[in-house]
Amino acid sequence: MFSPVLALLAAVQLALAAVALRGPRPGAWTALLGCALAYDSAVVAAGTVLGPGALLQALSTGRYVLHALLTPLVVPCAAMLLRGGRAVVAGAWGTACVLAAAGAWATLPGLDLVPRRWADTLRYADAEPGGVPVAAVAAMLLLLGAGVVLWRRRRVPWVAAGAVAVFAASAAAVAVPPLGNAGEALMLAGLVAALREGRARAGSVVAQE
Repeated sequence: MFSPVLALLAAVQLALAAVALRGPRPGAWTALLGCALAYDSAVVAAGTVLGPGALLQALSTGRYVLHALLTPLVVPCAAMLLRGGRAVVAGAWGTACVLAAAGAWATLPGLDLVPRRWADTLRYADAEPGGVPVAAVAAMLLLLGAGVVLWRRRRVPWVAAGAVAVFAASAAAVAVPPLGNAGEALMLAGLVAALREGRARAGSVVAQE
């Protein structure tokens, strides 16, 4: 049941990435993040088909690498959605680099993946998780903060809603792991919705001129 749903979720995330790619800044970076999230969902969806072994373990290692390095992209994406100046965007990129380095340092050295089954899904997960993923949580908190500002300034609630969805889904994923993927999909949808709304408003301004 859950494996086909995750496969569908991966397809939705890829479609959102394609929509983001056609959008204004930061469309390309949002699309890259969307592809990483789709990869994660697709690997878990394929787990029962591939079965435990070296291939699924290698693909699962890629999940951890992409999460550590690309999740912080939400920070500069949010800064660009806010139309921050060069200094703000540069600071956001610097923060993202620090968070990516911290996430990789906390997650990847000594990563010991073991097969874990839940319902009809099979995934490789860290045998000894390092506790709260501080870098990822910090990135989501910054996304939430930017989303609240975007909501107040431009009445665009989607980024804040997506960030809240990630936190809620991550908490629920302790009991139902696929909900984590669903929360990430909602976060991506929020970013893409904000991109599309920004493009629509820009087009409206041009038309009025």
